Parts: sequence; C-alpha cells; structure tokens
Amino acid sequence: MRTNHKVILIFALGVLILACGRKERKAEEKQHIPFRDSEWTVYDYKDSLISINVVTEEGKEVLRLEPGQRALVKDGYFRNFQVEFWTKGLTPGVGFRVQDAKNFDYLYLRVAKGGYLDALQYVPIHNGNLPWQLYNYPKYEGRASFPVRQEVFLPMSFKTEIVIGKASENLLRALNEEGKVFSETSVIDYMEEDLAYIYDPENSNVLGIRFTKEGISFLEFKQWVRVKMVVVQDQMDVYIGDMDKPAFTVDHLKRDDSGGGFSLISSFDPVFFSDFSINEIRDAGKPRNPKGKESPHMKEFLKAWQISEPFVKDSTNFKAQVDSVLEYKKTFKTVLADEDGLINVSKYFNDMTKTVVLTCNLVSNRDRTVPMNFDYADHLVIMLDSQILFDGGMDFRPPPGKGVEGRVIVTDESVPLELKKGSNELVFMLSGDARQKFNWGFLAKLTSMEGISIN
Repeated sequence: MRTNHKVILIFALGVLILACGRKERKAEEKQHIPFRDSEWTVYDYKDSLISINVVTEEGKEVLRLEPGQRALVKDGYFRNFQVEFWTKGLTPGVGFRVQDAKNFDYLYLRVAKGGYLDALQYVPIHNGNLPWQLYNYPKYEGRASFPVRQEVFLPMSFKTEIVIGKASENLLRALNEEGKVFSETSVIDYMEEDLAYIYDPENSNVLGIRFTKEGISFLEFKQWVRVKMVVVQDQMDVYIGDMDKPAFTVDHLKRDDSGGGFSLISSFDPVFFSDFSINEIRDAGKPRNPKGKESPHMKEFLKAWQISEPFVKDSTNFKAQVDSVLEYKKTFKTVLADEDGLINVSKYFNDMTKTVVLTCNLVSNRDRTVPMNFDYADHLVIMLDSQILFDGGMDFRPPPGKGVEGRVIVTDESVPLELKKGSNELVFMLSGDARQKFNWGFLAKLTSMEGISIN
C-alpha cells in the first residue's frame, strides 16, 4: 500500500459493450440521460443527499463530482446493458448492478497508470469495502492507454531534483517559471520505475514525470477520455477510446447478475462526466465462457473453511485468544473460496478493524511434509496443531518483497506443513486493513493434494 497522497494516483476508474459472443448482443436504443436533478440522485461522502453540480468545462455543460461523491441514475434497474460516456479526472469510476451504497460491482480507471497493466480495475464491493489488492492482473486489472498532455519540459540537468520526498526549491521555481505553481509542501514519488509524479497536497495538483532522451517531460493526466462498457450476464468488456476493440475483459464478474442501479463515482479527486447514455441489452445470447469443470490447477487450493465471528485481536496474547475462540467452534460458519481460490472476508463481515479465525482440517494418509503457498491482506498468523508457522503483516505499507503494492498473489509466501497421519488442524488468524478499510482476504494452496483430503 501507499501513503495517502500516493493512493490518489494508485486508484482511478471506468466502463461497457459485448459484441463478441456466439450470438451478437443487440442493444436497445440509447437512452441519453441529461445531468439534471430529475434524472440523477447525488450523494456525498457521508451518504447524504446533495444537489447535482453541473458546471461548464471547456465549453460543455458537464457533471462534476467531488471526492467521495456518487451520482445514481434515478429509477434505473439494469442487468444486461451498454453504457457510454466521456470522463476527465484521475479517478473516474462506475458502480453497476447497485444493490445499495455498499454493495455493487465497481470499475475504475487509474488514469495516471495509462499504458501499464493496472490502468483499469474491476472489484466487487461488499459491505462498502474496496478490496483492490485481492483482485489483480490479469483477470481483474487491465492495460489501457489514456491521452496525456505535456505541460512543462525541463532539461536533463534537473534529473538530480527528481528524488522521492519533498520537492526542491529549485524544481518548484523552474515549474513556476513555466506557469505551473506548486506549493512548498509538494512531494515527489514514483508510481513505476520509469514514471514519477509531483503532488501538491494543498490543491491536489498532480503532474506525471517521465524521462526522455531530450529531457524531462511533466505530464497532465486529466484529459477527456471516451469510455464504453458492456455488461452481459457475468461478463464485461471495457472500451477506452477505440470503440471497436475492448481494452479490458472480465469473464466472470464476482457478484451475482440479478441487476440493479447504475452510478458514476469519484473516489479521490474531482471528476467530470459528460455525454452519458445507457441502454438495455434484452437479447443477451449465450455466455461466451460458461462456467464448467474446475481447472486442474485449482485442485490444490484450500477452498473450504470454517470461520468465526469477528473479534478485537489481542496482539500480545493472540495465541491464547485463538485457543479461546476455538472453544466455540460450534458457532463457526462454513465459507467457500471462489473459483480463483480466494476467501474475501469482507463478503461476510463489514468491520475491518476486527479479526477472524478460520480453520481447515487436513486429513493425510501418512506422515508427510508438504509446502503451502499463500498470500494475504492485511495481517496473518498461521498455526498448525497449535504451532505458529507464520506471523506477518503489511502495516499499511507492505514490507520489502511483499508483491506489487501488497497485491495478493498465491505464490508470494510459502511455509512447509508437517502433516501427521490423520487429522491436522490448520488455523488462519486474519486481520483486516484497519487503516484504509480496503482489503481482508487470502489465498492458500498445497503444492500437492495427493493423499490429502479436507474434512
């Protein structure tokens, strides 16, 4: 994870059409929905009703949403649909098949990450949590290119000024002379090895920084982007700019496809929207990728667990606390991992300041040692028959070697399990992301399930 100013650039949001199935999906006539109070319900970050804010931007009347605001189409219920719009901002996003303010499917653009693998992000929202670390490339993040504009070009002699931390007076003076004013509190950080940025927390100004052979280019990310998105059954295609070829496809959306509302969202910075249209797709045809047999590589995942009710973790005496929780195992409930082997705890509980205990009983036909690969968010203790095998956490900023920005990838961690013949109780004590309240989940698999069953 990143510091708060970096989160602004890590996130960014977007949307719909499906023409590539066994049968062409035909959309009904477009419904152009103007930005008026009669057509939209707008909420602020406290989930309070507010008036719609329509402003003039580059000669157009557009919707402006401040950080944390969302605009919901009134009386709209959409299951299979196509939507098109233009957007401008660092973090534009959409919520679809909305059940309520805390439960919906979510697509967003990381505009500052244009050209990278994580430029687009899909996540299912349960209980208001945003588990972006749990759903990652290539299934749930995608590459897309967004337009950028060069604002300032400085000679390569300024390269020594582009270092992580407080921006130097010399750099701020040079930017000011080019008409780009950044305050003394501005900071520099890196999103990728070849892409830095300068951020001014006083006014949320951001410019990307890219090195070229000729010099240093300072880039404005906030440009108008055309977005189209098609959602049919549990599949989604997202088009960015090019309306003929999807930039990003999700074959299995994680929430059910029962339908719901549609919303435009700004999470971390002001976002503009224009030219919004939506239309239903009534002839959905057959799924392009119907769910079938489980793939062989998924058989080693530990997919059946018993989970406790959440509790406040005692970091000093957590082992005794686990023993106490296990005395009430009759109250545990069964949870099953999804088709990716993921247990997303936020599907079941909404208080991410809490901790849960999960158990999985492994029955082995002989004594053996088998490696277990796993990954987690946000803090995990692993025990086998009361012996502690692992105790680690990300503490908001991941430790060195903990994947890419803490993304949960099953090969990131490994411990050997010393299984004895018969039953072996594997216990996970998993705490949520108490600071940002985004991620709470894990993946776990054995390198081999031969001679081992889950009881």
